[in-house]
Amino acid sequence: MKAFRILLVLSFVFFSCQKEKHEIDIKHLDGYWEIVQAQNPYGKNVIYSVNTQVDYFELADSIGFRKKLKPDLSGNYKTSKALEQFKLIKENDSVKLHYQTPYDSWKETIISLTDSLMLIKNEKDFLYTYKRFEAININE
Repeated sequence: MKAFRILLVLSFVFFSCQKEKHEIDIKHLDGYWEIVQAQNPYGKNVIYSVNTQVDYFELADSIGFRKKLKPDLSGNYKTSKALEQFKLIKENDSVKLHYQTPYDSWKETIISLTDSLMLIKNEKDFLYTYKRFEAININE
């Protein structure tokens, strides 16, 4: 009976430590995202309590873009003409964004994506945490 209990506990520990595979529901990508934290591969975290910019993502048929926007208090956005185009590609059970600009190209991996939270890791192992941006409109 004691051996059975030990086997049961070990089985529970083994199976609870397995990483759960989950699908990335890419329909949540479109929209405005605000970065809340960046973590470098050495464990140093940077918390962004106030952001002057948000990222806008738009995707259609695996082709998309990301654009930096500056929200104002009236609910509008100011934007630059800079645009980072990407292709969404599924590689080895992961979802990657392959960016291409006239100046550079790079990949980012979507680690997790829900309607309110997104985790992205770049090629240098920096992990970025985003939350869905909620605009503040003082005119309402």
